[in-house]
Amino acid sequence: MSLVWYPAELPRPERGPFQYARGDGRTRRAEDAGPPNVRRRFSAVADMVNFSTVLTRAQLARFDRWFTEEIKQGTKPFLMPAPDTDGLPLLTDDGTPLTTEDGTPILIAETWLCLLGQQLPTRAPSSPGSVQWRVTFEIAVMP
Repeated sequence: MSLVWYPAELPRPERGPFQYARGDGRTRRAEDAGPPNVRRRFSAVADMVNFSTVLTRAQLARFDRWFTEEIKQGTKPFLMPAPDTDGLPLLTDDGTPLTTEDGTPILIAETWLCLLGQQLPTRAPSSPGSVQWRVTFEIAVMP
């Protein structure tokens, strides 16, 4: 089985609603006295990302095809370039981009293995009378 990619022709997520939350694999037990006892419950936990993007009508049709046919309405895993880091330049401590010997910037390459989260895609016009659509959904980034 080969994994499908999130469509490269679709734009990156909006910065405002983009939110990355670490998964919590801990369990807590209250003690009679003192602080609670905390330990690992799971060795690997998915991180959750709130994802929102604005699409044209043609991009929305591509998204719908990807959702319906390629990931079978959110039941199949998919690959996605990390929208917050992939393709950005690698920087030094003072913010200077690292480059190769010929001056080409070194870019970060990060890919996520994902599943759709509890919130399946919802869409609404991006503004009243707009021809663009805001699509919002939740992604589970697998460990």
